[in-house]
Amino acid sequence: MKPLGLGIIGLHHQHPRWYHPLWDNLPQYKPVAVAEADEAFLKASNDEFFHLNAYTDYHQLLDRKDVDVVIIWTPHSQMPQVVADAAAAGKHVIVEKPCCADLAGGRRIAEAARKHPRLKISAPYCWRAHSVTPHIRQAVQAGLLGEVRAMEGRLNAGGAHRYIRDNCPWMLLNSERGGPLWNLGVHWIDYLRWMTGREIISVCGQVTRVAGGPQREIEDVGQALLTFDNGAVAFVEASYSLPDSFPGKRDVAVSLRGTLGDAVWNPAWEGVVDKLLLVSEAPHVPPADRCRTVEITSKFYPGYCGHMGINFLADFADAIRDDRPPMVTPDDILGAVRVADAFYRSVASGKAEKVEAK
Repeated sequence: MKPLGLGIIGLHHQHPRWYHPLWDNLPQYKPVAVAEADEAFLKASNDEFFHLNAYTDYHQLLDRKDVDVVIIWTPHSQMPQVVADAAAAGKHVIVEKPCCADLAGGRRIAEAARKHPRLKISAPYCWRAHSVTPHIRQAVQAGLLGEVRAMEGRLNAGGAHRYIRDNCPWMLLNSERGGPLWNLGVHWIDYLRWMTGREIISVCGQVTRVAGGPQREIEDVGQALLTFDNGAVAFVEASYSLPDSFPGKRDVAVSLRGTLGDAVWNPAWEGVVDKLLLVSEAPHVPPADRCRTVEITSKFYPGYCGHMGINFLADFADAIRDDRPPMVTPDDILGAVRVADAFYRSVASGKAEKVEAK
Protein backbone atom coordinates (compact mmCIF):
# COMPACT_ATOMS: atom_id res chain seq x y z
CA MET A 1 0.00 0.00 0.00
CA LYS A 2 1.09 3.57 -0.63
CA PRO A 3 2.92 5.04 2.39
CA LEU A 4 1.45 7.96 4.27
CA GLY A 5 3.20 11.23 3.51
CA LEU A 6 4.63 12.61 6.75
CA GLY A 7 5.23 16.23 7.69
CA ILE A 8 7.32 17.22 10.72
CA ILE A 9 6.39 20.48 12.47
CA GLY A 10 8.80 21.91 15.03
CA LEU A 11 12.47 21.08 15.63
CA HIS A 12 13.30 22.89 18.91
CA HIS A 13 12.50 19.68 20.80
CA GLN A 14 14.50 16.62 21.81
CA HIS A 15 12.42 14.14 19.89
CA PRO A 16 12.52 14.92 16.14
CA ARG A 17 16.06 13.66 15.70
CA TRP A 18 15.53 10.85 18.25
CA TYR A 19 12.56 9.62 16.20
CA HIS A 20 14.49 9.95 12.95
CA PRO A 21 15.90 6.38 12.90
CA LEU A 22 12.40 4.91 13.45
CA TRP A 23 11.14 5.92 10.03
CA ASP A 24 13.57 3.51 8.34
CA ASN A 25 11.63 0.65 9.96
CA LEU A 26 8.16 2.03 9.22
CA PRO A 27 7.29 1.54 5.53
CA GLN A 28 3.83 2.85 6.40
CA TYR A 29 5.28 6.39 6.36
CA LYS A 30 7.28 8.48 3.94
CA PRO A 31 8.75 11.68 5.47
CA VAL A 32 8.39 14.42 2.87
CA ALA A 33 8.61 17.84 4.58
CA VAL A 34 9.72 19.64 7.72
CA ALA A 35 8.77 23.04 9.16
CA GLU A 36 10.51 25.19 11.78
CA ALA A 37 10.21 28.96 12.29
CA ASP A 38 13.90 29.31 13.23
CA GLU A 39 15.39 29.45 9.74
CA ALA A 40 19.04 28.89 10.73
CA PHE A 41 18.19 25.97 13.00
CA LEU A 42 15.91 24.52 10.34
CA LYS A 43 18.67 24.55 7.76
CA ALA A 44 21.29 23.08 10.09
CA SER A 45 18.98 20.31 11.33
CA ASN A 46 17.62 19.48 7.90
CA ASP A 47 21.10 19.31 6.40
CA GLU A 48 22.27 16.98 9.20
CA PHE A 49 19.27 14.70 9.74
CA PHE A 50 16.22 15.00 7.52
CA HIS A 51 17.05 16.13 3.97
CA LEU A 52 13.41 17.02 3.32
CA ASN A 53 11.53 19.92 1.76
CA ALA A 54 11.82 22.63 4.39
CA TYR A 55 9.58 25.55 5.38
CA THR A 56 9.77 28.30 7.99
CA ASP A 57 5.95 28.60 7.89
CA TYR A 58 4.22 25.36 8.80
CA HIS A 59 1.10 26.45 6.89
CA GLN A 60 3.07 25.91 3.68
CA LEU A 61 3.74 22.34 4.78
CA LEU A 62 0.02 21.88 5.51
CA ASP A 63 -0.78 23.05 1.97
CA ARG A 64 1.11 20.11 0.47
CA LYS A 65 -1.16 17.48 -1.06
CA ASP A 66 1.38 14.74 -0.40
CA VAL A 67 1.30 15.25 3.39
CA ASP A 68 -1.25 12.93 4.99
CA VAL A 69 0.01 12.96 8.59
CA VAL A 70 1.82 15.59 10.62
CA ILE A 71 3.79 15.03 13.81
CA ILE A 72 4.06 18.10 16.03
CA TRP A 73 7.08 19.01 18.19
CA THR A 74 6.51 22.69 18.90
CA PRO A 75 6.62 24.22 22.39
CA HIS A 76 3.68 22.96 24.45
CA SER A 77 1.74 26.24 24.36
CA GLN A 78 1.75 26.25 20.54
CA MET A 79 0.60 22.66 20.07
CA PRO A 80 -3.20 23.17 20.26
CA GLN A 81 -3.16 25.86 17.55
CA VAL A 82 -1.01 23.70 15.27
CA VAL A 83 -3.33 20.72 15.87
CA ALA A 84 -6.36 22.86 14.98
CA ASP A 85 -4.66 24.18 11.82
CA ALA A 86 -3.55 20.70 10.74
CA ALA A 87 -7.01 19.23 11.25
CA ALA A 88 -8.57 22.13 9.34
CA ALA A 89 -6.17 21.30 6.49
CA GLY A 90 -7.37 17.68 6.51
CA LYS A 91 -4.25 16.13 8.03
CA HIS A 92 -4.12 13.32 10.57
CA VAL A 93 -2.17 14.40 13.65
CA ILE A 94 0.34 12.97 16.10
CA VAL A 95 1.06 15.61 18.74
CA GLU A 96 3.85 14.98 21.21
CA LYS A 97 2.64 14.52 24.77
CA PRO A 98 1.61 16.37 26.91
CA CYS A 99 0.12 18.21 23.88
CA CYS A 100 -0.52 21.59 25.54
CA ALA A 101 0.57 23.92 28.33
CA ASP A 102 -2.78 24.20 30.11
CA LEU A 103 -6.20 22.63 30.40
CA ALA A 104 -7.71 25.04 27.87
CA GLY A 105 -5.23 23.73 25.30
CA GLY A 106 -6.25 20.14 25.99
CA ARG A 107 -9.89 21.07 25.51
CA ARG A 108 -9.01 22.75 22.22
CA ILE A 109 -7.42 19.56 20.90
CA ALA A 110 -10.49 17.55 21.93
CA GLU A 111 -12.68 20.12 20.18
CA ALA A 112 -10.61 19.84 16.99
CA ALA A 113 -11.17 16.09 17.06
CA ARG A 114 -14.93 16.57 17.46
CA LYS A 115 -15.00 19.03 14.54
CA HIS A 116 -13.09 16.61 12.29
CA PRO A 117 -14.29 13.10 13.22
CA ARG A 118 -12.83 11.56 10.06
CA LEU A 119 -9.31 12.50 11.11
CA LYS A 120 -7.16 10.63 13.62
CA ILE A 121 -5.52 12.67 16.38
CA SER A 122 -3.25 10.95 18.89
CA ALA A 123 -0.30 11.38 21.27
CA PRO A 124 2.61 8.94 21.74
CA TYR A 125 1.94 7.50 25.17
CA CYS A 126 4.30 4.76 24.11
CA TRP A 127 4.33 2.68 27.32
CA ARG A 128 0.95 1.35 26.22
CA ALA A 129 2.79 -0.14 23.24
CA HIS A 130 5.55 -1.90 25.21
CA SER A 131 5.71 -5.67 24.79
CA VAL A 132 5.34 -6.15 28.57
CA THR A 133 2.11 -4.18 28.73
CA PRO A 134 -0.18 -6.91 27.31
CA HIS A 135 1.00 -9.27 30.07
CA ILE A 136 0.07 -6.77 32.78
CA ARG A 137 -3.22 -5.90 31.11
CA GLN A 138 -4.14 -9.57 30.73
CA ALA A 139 -3.40 -10.19 34.42
CA VAL A 140 -5.62 -7.24 35.42
CA GLN A 141 -8.48 -8.17 33.11
CA ALA A 142 -8.33 -11.87 34.07
CA GLY A 143 -8.68 -10.94 37.73
CA LEU A 144 -5.30 -12.36 38.71
CA LEU A 145 -4.62 -9.30 40.84
CA GLY A 146 -8.14 -9.10 42.21
CA GLU A 147 -9.29 -5.50 42.63
CA VAL A 148 -6.38 -3.15 42.03
CA ARG A 149 -6.15 -0.89 45.08
CA ALA A 150 -2.69 0.71 45.00
CA MET A 151 -0.31 1.67 42.21
CA GLU A 152 3.04 3.35 41.71
CA GLY A 153 4.76 4.87 38.69
CA ARG A 154 8.23 6.44 38.54
CA LEU A 155 9.75 8.22 35.57
CA ASN A 156 12.91 10.02 36.62
CA ALA A 157 15.29 11.37 34.02
CA GLY A 158 18.56 13.27 33.78
CA GLY A 159 18.94 16.90 34.76
CA ALA A 160 17.22 19.90 33.24
CA HIS A 161 20.52 20.87 31.55
CA ARG A 162 19.64 18.45 28.76
CA TYR A 163 17.05 20.92 27.47
CA ILE A 164 19.77 23.50 26.92
CA ARG A 165 21.96 20.86 25.28
CA ASP A 166 19.12 19.77 22.99
CA ASN A 167 18.06 23.26 21.85
CA CYS A 168 14.73 23.45 23.67
CA PRO A 169 15.27 25.92 26.53
CA TRP A 170 11.55 26.77 26.50
CA MET A 171 11.06 23.53 28.47
CA LEU A 172 12.48 25.33 31.52
CA LEU A 173 9.60 27.83 31.64
CA ASN A 174 6.54 27.51 33.85
CA SER A 175 4.49 29.15 31.09
CA GLU A 176 5.28 26.15 28.86
CA ARG A 177 4.59 23.63 31.63
CA GLY A 178 7.96 22.03 31.09
CA GLY A 179 8.11 20.60 34.61
CA PRO A 180 8.59 16.84 34.95
CA LEU A 181 5.15 15.98 36.31
CA TRP A 182 3.46 17.68 33.36
CA ASN A 183 6.01 16.58 30.75
CA LEU A 184 6.89 13.07 32.00
CA GLY A 185 4.41 12.14 34.72
CA VAL A 186 1.55 12.17 32.24
CA HIS A 187 2.96 8.91 30.84
CA TRP A 188 2.07 6.97 34.00
CA ILE A 189 -1.08 9.00 34.63
CA ASP A 190 -2.30 7.86 31.21
CA TYR A 191 -1.05 4.30 31.74
CA LEU A 192 -2.74 3.77 35.10
CA ARG A 193 -6.04 5.29 33.96
CA TRP A 194 -6.03 3.07 30.89
CA MET A 195 -4.80 -0.06 32.67
CA THR A 196 -7.49 0.05 35.35
CA GLY A 197 -10.30 1.67 33.38
CA ARG A 198 -10.89 3.97 36.36
CA GLU A 199 -10.94 7.75 36.58
CA ILE A 200 -8.71 9.81 38.87
CA ILE A 201 -10.87 12.19 40.90
CA SER A 202 -8.40 14.05 43.13
CA VAL A 203 -4.70 14.86 43.34
CA CYS A 204 -2.37 15.91 46.12
CA GLY A 205 0.93 17.25 44.77
CA GLN A 206 4.31 18.41 45.99
CA VAL A 207 7.39 19.67 44.16
CA THR A 208 11.01 20.33 45.07
CA ARG A 209 14.33 21.36 43.56
CA VAL A 210 17.81 19.86 43.45
CA ALA A 211 21.11 21.69 43.13
CA GLY A 212 22.79 22.63 39.88
CA GLY A 213 22.12 24.58 36.69
CA PRO A 214 20.77 25.78 34.43
CA GLN A 215 18.62 28.68 35.59
CA ARG A 216 15.01 27.53 35.38
CA GLU A 217 11.50 28.27 36.58
CA ILE A 218 10.24 24.70 36.69
CA GLU A 219 10.50 22.22 39.53
CA ASP A 220 13.00 19.35 39.38
CA VAL A 221 10.88 16.74 41.19
CA GLY A 222 7.12 16.31 41.24
CA GLN A 223 5.31 13.74 43.38
CA ALA A 224 1.58 13.13 43.18
CA LEU A 225 -0.85 11.09 45.25
CA LEU A 226 -3.80 10.19 43.04
CA THR A 227 -7.19 8.99 44.24
CA PHE A 228 -9.37 7.00 41.86
CA ASP A 229 -13.15 6.90 41.68
CA ASN A 230 -13.24 3.46 43.33
CA GLY A 231 -11.04 4.48 46.25
CA ALA A 232 -7.81 3.09 44.80
CA VAL A 233 -4.69 5.24 45.17
CA ALA A 234 -1.52 5.74 43.16
CA PHE A 235 1.80 7.44 43.72
CA VAL A 236 3.46 9.00 40.67
CA GLU A 237 6.92 10.55 40.70
CA ALA A 238 8.60 12.33 37.81
CA SER A 239 11.82 14.28 37.91
CA TYR A 240 14.80 15.80 36.18
CA SER A 241 17.01 14.86 39.11
CA LEU A 242 19.25 11.94 38.14
CA PRO A 243 23.01 12.55 38.07
CA ASP A 244 25.00 11.64 34.99
CA SER A 245 26.39 8.56 36.74
CA PHE A 246 22.93 7.02 37.21
CA PRO A 247 22.60 3.92 34.96
CA GLY A 248 20.95 4.93 31.72
CA LYS A 249 20.00 8.28 33.28
CA ARG A 250 16.54 6.80 33.81
CA ASP A 251 14.78 5.43 36.89
CA VAL A 252 11.57 3.87 35.59
CA ALA A 253 9.15 1.58 37.42
CA VAL A 254 5.48 0.69 37.61
CA SER A 255 3.57 -1.57 39.98
CA LEU A 256 -0.05 -2.52 40.59
CA ARG A 257 -1.15 -4.08 43.88
CA GLY A 258 -4.50 -5.79 44.20
CA THR A 259 -6.55 -7.79 46.66
CA LEU A 260 -5.23 -11.04 45.16
CA GLY A 261 -1.81 -10.18 43.80
CA ASP A 262 0.79 -7.79 42.42
CA ALA A 263 2.41 -6.88 39.13
CA VAL A 264 5.85 -5.27 39.47
CA TRP A 265 7.95 -4.07 36.53
CA ASN A 266 11.20 -2.14 36.23
CA PRO A 267 11.48 -1.51 32.48
CA ALA A 268 14.79 -2.37 30.86
CA TRP A 269 15.56 1.11 29.58
CA GLU A 270 19.03 0.09 28.36
CA GLY A 271 18.18 -3.37 27.05
CA VAL A 272 15.57 -5.52 25.35
CA VAL A 273 14.97 -8.16 28.05
CA ASP A 274 12.32 -7.24 30.61
CA LYS A 275 11.31 -9.13 33.73
CA LEU A 276 7.79 -8.82 35.07
CA LEU A 277 7.02 -10.16 38.53
CA LEU A 278 3.47 -11.51 38.72
CA VAL A 279 2.08 -12.66 42.05
CA SER A 280 -1.45 -14.03 42.23
CA GLU A 281 -3.35 -15.91 44.88
CA ALA A 282 -6.50 -16.13 42.81
CA PRO A 283 -8.27 -19.43 43.62
CA HIS A 284 -7.78 -20.91 40.15
CA VAL A 285 -4.00 -20.26 40.09
CA PRO A 286 -1.96 -23.38 41.02
CA PRO A 287 0.40 -22.89 43.98
CA ALA A 288 3.45 -23.36 41.75
CA ASP A 289 2.37 -20.40 39.59
CA ARG A 290 1.44 -17.98 42.34
CA CYS A 291 4.76 -16.18 42.19
CA ARG A 292 6.48 -16.14 38.85
CA THR A 293 8.78 -13.94 36.82
CA VAL A 294 7.87 -13.55 33.17
CA GLU A 295 10.79 -12.72 30.89
CA ILE A 296 9.90 -10.81 27.73
CA THR A 297 12.41 -10.08 24.98
CA SER A 298 11.64 -7.23 22.58
CA LYS A 299 13.15 -6.63 19.17
CA PHE A 300 15.77 -3.90 19.14
CA TYR A 301 15.09 -0.85 16.99
CA PRO A 302 17.28 2.27 16.96
CA GLY A 303 15.43 5.46 17.71
CA TYR A 304 13.15 6.96 20.34
CA CYS A 305 11.58 4.30 22.60
CA GLY A 306 12.67 1.52 20.22
CA HIS A 307 9.96 -1.07 19.73
CA MET A 308 7.47 1.04 21.72
CA GLY A 309 7.80 3.88 19.24
CA ILE A 310 7.56 1.49 16.30
CA ASN A 311 4.42 -0.17 17.71
CA PHE A 312 2.70 3.13 18.46
CA LEU A 313 3.41 4.61 15.03
CA ALA A 314 2.44 1.39 13.22
CA ASP A 315 -0.85 1.32 15.14
CA PHE A 316 -1.56 4.93 14.15
CA ALA A 317 -1.05 4.11 10.47
CA ASP A 318 -3.35 1.10 10.84
CA ALA A 319 -5.98 3.26 12.53
CA ILE A 320 -5.97 5.57 9.52
CA ARG A 321 -6.20 2.75 7.01
CA ASP A 322 -8.84 0.79 8.98
CA ASP A 323 -10.76 3.93 10.00
CA ARG A 324 -10.78 3.04 13.69
CA PRO A 325 -9.74 4.91 16.84
CA PRO A 326 -5.98 5.05 17.43
CA MET A 327 -4.31 3.52 20.48
CA VAL A 328 -4.48 6.88 22.28
CA THR A 329 -7.52 9.06 21.61
CA PRO A 330 -8.10 12.81 22.10
CA ASP A 331 -10.20 11.93 25.15
CA ASP A 332 -7.16 10.13 26.57
CA ILE A 333 -5.04 13.22 25.90
CA LEU A 334 -7.51 15.42 27.76
CA GLY A 335 -7.88 12.87 30.56
CA ALA A 336 -4.16 12.99 31.39
CA VAL A 337 -4.05 16.79 31.14
CA ARG A 338 -6.98 17.11 33.56
CA VAL A 339 -5.02 15.18 36.18
CA ALA A 340 -1.80 17.13 35.58
CA ASP A 341 -3.77 20.38 35.87
CA ALA A 342 -5.14 19.27 39.26
CA PHE A 343 -1.60 18.43 40.36
CA TYR A 344 -0.32 21.96 39.78
CA ARG A 345 -3.41 23.45 41.37
CA SER A 346 -2.68 21.29 44.42
CA VAL A 347 0.92 22.49 44.53
CA ALA A 348 -0.33 26.09 44.50
CA SER A 349 -3.09 25.59 47.10
CA GLY A 350 -1.26 23.21 49.42
CA LYS A 351 -4.23 20.85 49.55
CA ALA A 352 -5.81 18.06 47.52
CA GLU A 353 -7.59 19.31 44.42
CA LYS A 354 -10.41 17.70 42.47
CA VAL A 355 -9.81 16.69 38.89
CA GLU A 356 -12.12 18.50 36.49
CA ALA A 357 -14.99 16.18 35.57
CA LYS A 358 -15.55 15.13 31.98
